[in-house]
Amino acid sequence: MAFQFKKESVTFRLDNAQVSGLKIFIEGELTIYDAMELKETFDGLFKNPNSIFEIDLSRISKLDTSCLQILLALKKEARKQEFTIRFINHSHAVLKLIDLYGLTGFLRDKIKLQKEDLKEFSFQYGMGRD
Repeated sequence: MAFQFKKESVTFRLDNAQVSGLKIFIEGELTIYDAMELKETFDGLFKNPNSIFEIDLSRISKLDTSCLQILLALKKEARKQEFTIRFINHSHAVLKLIDLYGLTGFLRDKIKLQKEDLKEFSFQYGMGRD
């Protein structure tokens, strides 16, 4: 296994209410060799009674298209089942693919860029300014 998956139960504050959720940390490389295991890991999430999942992507050192597709499918499935999934702390490897495929508009996540990254990423494709 080239990646590690950790989760912890947390309480999120939304509109003056507290909602239970999970904070998930993914660390390592996510490549085609890990895609099936990643998908199976995420499939178990939807059996969980939590309605909010916050997935920290800061420790992903390598990401290929196959695993990006799993993350996108997870986001799409969450919308159908009325779960909230937020990707946070996007690593450089994740940002490169999001920018390459113009996925900022689809993901609707807050993306924080370091000052040195502002010139590298445009995030314009898929944002309705085309």
